[in-house]
Amino acid sequence: MTYQVNDLIRDIDSIIPEVEKELLNRKNGIEGDGSVQQLELIKKELEQIKSYALTNNLPSKEKRFTSFSRYVIDEWSYNSTLGQRLCELADKYKRKLQ
Repeated sequence: MTYQVNDLIRDIDSIIPEVEKELLNRKNGIEGDGSVQQLELIKKELEQIKSYALTNNLPSKEKRFTSFSRYVIDEWSYNSTLGQRLCELADKYKRKLQ
């Protein structure tokens, strides 16, 4: 089964609430993966990718990159569930999206 634009939009829609929850936790002093700044940038980047998908304006495969995956890989806990989901989404966006 191929990964389509609708799948990407669905995945982004399911991850954004998790990012928002973590963002609220950081703002309330609850520790976890990602700083307020990182989580705000991740949310903004996800929303931008979704906007590209909705307007059929996605970059070509060789130009599809995410900044948020670098934060997750370099700074977050290895066993972060949200981090794993974000990295999987980045991989699908870069390599599997038709």
